[in-house]
Amino acid sequence: MARTLTDLANDLERRVGTLDKQASDAAVEVALTIIGDLVFKTPVDTSKALSNWQVTLNEPVSDSIAPFYPGKGGSTQKASAQAALNAARAVLRGKKPGDKIYLSNVLPYIRRLNDGYSGQAPAGFVERAALLGRKQTKKVKIKF
Repeated sequence: MARTLTDLANDLERRVGTLDKQASDAAVEVALTIIGDLVFKTPVDTSKALSNWQVTLNEPVSDSIAPFYPGKGGSTQKASAQAALNAARAVLRGKKPGDKIYLSNVLPYIRRLNDGYSGQAPAGFVERAALLGRKQTKKVKIKF
């Protein structure tokens, strides 16, 4: 317990400093929830669409990437999804308080897939992932 106003001010300053880190860690948890769902729910043929769920800090991606594990008929779905998730984790390990997280997929046909074009996933899998992220935010506990 603080004995003087200076002690109280110093204690509050220390606690506020931990809030930024806790909020940053919570943002990482939410991003991982969303990207994890996206890479495992995106319809797969060649693994290109799921591999292009990219996580960046402070600015969105502008270019697409090649599939992590090219395949046919969804044959590389699990390997590519795990690689995409690992790539996201690697980026998020570098997140500092104040950094913005972007989850992007710049492929021109990702919207069509989300609209239900493929029979592998119902329409709205992107919105579903966002809802899961929202649920994750409700589980976050930030201590002051």
